[in-house]
Amino acid sequence: MTGQNIIGRRAERGSTSVELALVALLLFVVLIAIMDIGQFLFREQALVERARAAARWGTVTDPSNTAAIKNVVLYYKSTPPVGAIPYLGLTADMVTVSAPDAGTDHHRLVVTISGHALSLVSPFLSGRLVRAPITVSVPLGPYS
Repeated sequence: MTGQNIIGRRAERGSTSVELALVALLLFVVLIAIMDIGQFLFREQALVERARAAARWGTVTDPSNTAAIKNVVLYYKSTPPVGAIPYLGLTADMVTVSAPDAGTDHHRLVVTISGHALSLVSPFLSGRLVRAPITVSVPLGPYS
């Protein structure tokens, strides 16, 4: 080997470690972002499904029983099980049930989940993200 090749290799020594550190950092940030987005999408779908199930249950059974409809959102049952913890940290205050336009052809059951916060994993976006309300409306049919 010539003297210039040895000097050139010495000058590049450590560059692989620096490149690996930069790529690993970028990969770590992307993985954390994927985890945050996945958690957001899972919770969004889970809460929408709970609101839909409660609205369907209320439509089929008794639309005026707001406490039971709230329990379907919180516990997936019309009566809370003994010692049960509400789903995803929801509280009864976060769930509202209403039946606007009673006595008209536009009578419907509305279930709304509001004030639900999401804790982020990302150290760059620390804190809690308060979500927009989730509203599900089910028609109760023409008034008869």
